[in-house]
Amino acid sequence: MIAEQRIKFVSPQVQAYCEALSSLPAAEPALLIGTGALADAIAAWALAAAMPLHVQAVLPEAGQLANYRVIIFTEQDGEGLAQMLLACLDLNDVRIIAPITARHFSRMPLFVVSIPKAGTHLVYELAQALGYAPGVEMPDFPRPQTWYCVEYSNSHTVAKDFFVDTVRRAPFGNRHHPAVRSPVLFAYRHPLDILVSEANYYHRDGKTAFSGYFHGLDFQQRVNRLMDDEWLLGSLRSRVGGFLPWLELPNVIPTSFEELVGEAGGGSQRAQHRLIWSVLLKLQVDGCVAELAGKVFNKESATFREGKIGAWRTQLTPPQLAQLQAGCADVIAAFGYSTERNAPLLPDQIVQYARRPLRLPSVDFESMPLTEVPGFMGCNLVRYAGRFFALPLSAGPLALESLTDAQRGRLPVADSLDELKAILLIGHKAYKRQYLSLHAAGEALADGAEPLAFWKDSAVPHVFGYYQGYNLVAWEGRYLALRQAIGPVDLSRDLAVLMAAHPGGDILAASDLDELIMHLDGVSAAMRVGIEAAQREGVLSERLRGLEADAATMQQEHARMQAESAQRESILGEQLQALEARTRAMQQEHAQAQVRQQVESAQREATFGERLQALEDRARAMQQEHAQAQVRQQVESAQREAMFGERLQALEDRARAIQEEHVQTQARQMAESAQREAMFGERLRSLETAAVILQQEQARVQTEFAQREALIKGGLEALEAGDMAMQHAHARMHAESVQRQAALSERLDALESLAIVRLGRLIKRLFRRG
Repeated sequence: MIAEQRIKFVSPQVQAYCEALSSLPAAEPALLIGTGALADAIAAWALAAAMPLHVQAVLPEAGQLANYRVIIFTEQDGEGLAQMLLACLDLNDVRIIAPITARHFSRMPLFVVSIPKAGTHLVYELAQALGYAPGVEMPDFPRPQTWYCVEYSNSHTVAKDFFVDTVRRAPFGNRHHPAVRSPVLFAYRHPLDILVSEANYYHRDGKTAFSGYFHGLDFQQRVNRLMDDEWLLGSLRSRVGGFLPWLELPNVIPTSFEELVGEAGGGSQRAQHRLIWSVLLKLQVDGCVAELAGKVFNKESATFREGKIGAWRTQLTPPQLAQLQAGCADVIAAFGYSTERNAPLLPDQIVQYARRPLRLPSVDFESMPLTEVPGFMGCNLVRYAGRFFALPLSAGPLALESLTDAQRGRLPVADSLDELKAILLIGHKAYKRQYLSLHAAGEALADGAEPLAFWKDSAVPHVFGYYQGYNLVAWEGRYLALRQAIGPVDLSRDLAVLMAAHPGGDILAASDLDELIMHLDGVSAAMRVGIEAAQREGVLSERLRGLEADAATMQQEHARMQAESAQRESILGEQLQALEARTRAMQQEHAQAQVRQQVESAQREATFGERLQALEDRARAMQQEHAQAQVRQQVESAQREAMFGERLQALEDRARAIQEEHVQTQARQMAESAQREAMFGERLRSLETAAVILQQEQARVQTEFAQREALIKGGLEALEAGDMAMQHAHARMHAESVQRQAALSERLDALESLAIVRLGRLIKRLFRRG
């Protein structure tokens, strides 16, 4: 297999995947990425077909992807699939099979923006090579798989014009514009090459409306004017810099001129293929990179001149370049280019842009009513759910989305704003008739035939349509309606004679087509009323005959019912006699049953009397037993009270013993506490004595220090010049004295702190024991 980058999108069905895999020229190891029923079915088919297929649930590392020449994706979420596809950007030899999702190019429109002289024709060629139809000027609802300009029929839309100026004029801040939530191809180029191309193009007669502005100027003079034109075109900085914001938008795919031209334009095939491959992956377009690259560079374009990159290096003078570096260096750098003559020709951000994901907003305003035109013929023209509705102002504030389908069906509605306006102006029938006639004229032109201009005078009668059973004829500035039922009509005769020969509206004439249609509607309405009246009369006659037949049938049915009633009365009489006899038998049986019940009742009363007597005897026995139990409980209670009294007395004796022991313990603890207090008092006094001794020692040291200091001063005064060694000794002795004094002070402070801490602990213990 020849190395290539190819991608194919198929319906998310097993059969479609199997056909795509079967079309591969050779059995190559393939990688299937995905989970679920679709992935399982593809894996099963590959196993049955003996096709080497590796399956992974998640996307592996890029290094592992490079091991396969066929990669299969089953992810059906458009956003999720886009992320997976972009991971294949660096694969130079791969065939990808993926499902068609909502992000597939056949489901969305494409918008094109380009800087003038930045390779607009190249990006047009790219869009059409990808399979997008040229729509150019966007309708109210753009068609999928079609490319459009963002505004009007010009792709040179400065960002501020669309995002600021248009927002001020458009309803709802222009947020519903399809270009905001659709992919956009943005063509840019080295600004200095744009300048050179402008200077070589704008002066040509007929190429621009302002070509005369450069009349009589040579190339260098045109460059100088275009560099910083104060009065008409503005500076190069402003002309090019106004497009910079497009680079930052996440739904924009930047495409540089230097990449698109490839080797044929002095660029790089590798850069061209990487750009096209990234576009295929982001837009989810079927295609082969090498095949598409051969279709992009079109020298037959009307604006094509040379198609080379880097021309500014040889055609701009050093002073011009110096001026441009001073005024445009930041804008040039923002596009990724340099003003150095030996710098790389390709912009330095192309790899970054190729790897940048294409992100589309998820908010869709089509389900939100938006008033496009207020107050048109007493209506607000509202955009909603992919159509335009006319809401009468007389209805007051009305939420279109809250209406039922039946209510919305009664409103004027159309697929475009212009169509809705036409319907409101001339009516739906007239609009439909006019539209069909123009469509027929267009088909005739397409077929090479002569179209009928029925709205113009015709020297020969022309049948241009039919309506309500009439043929419509245009002839000598008049419009005729000939009833089809009267057959051929000789129009060479005088029109008044013809109309007299065919009374009753068989031939009608008018100077205006709408007037003729109104006449036909009136004639057809009268005919329709007559036909409907005859039909109603026939229906009534049929119903009358049916009612008479029903009456005869009902009479027969009545006689039959009377006979059946007599039979039923006889049968009922016999049944009544049988019921009376059965009633008498039941009365006798009831009397006998009453006698039996009385005897059984007497027997039950005797039995119940015996059982009642037995119950009374048992109750008396239970009362006696209860009295005996009460006596037993009283004796047992007295015994328990005596036993509890003894136990209570023992507990009281024990409590008194514990109390006496507690008093003795308290006395003993108080004596011990007094002894400890005396002992701690003695220790405290000894600590105080030690502190006094330490203070005396400190005073003695200070006295000795003072005496030594006096001796040293005397020695120094005696020596006058002094011996430097003695000064060092004095300094050392002074330092040692200070250190000793500090040490003594620290020891004294430590002893005082220790004494205070121990005294505090002693006091706490005394309080706890007290």
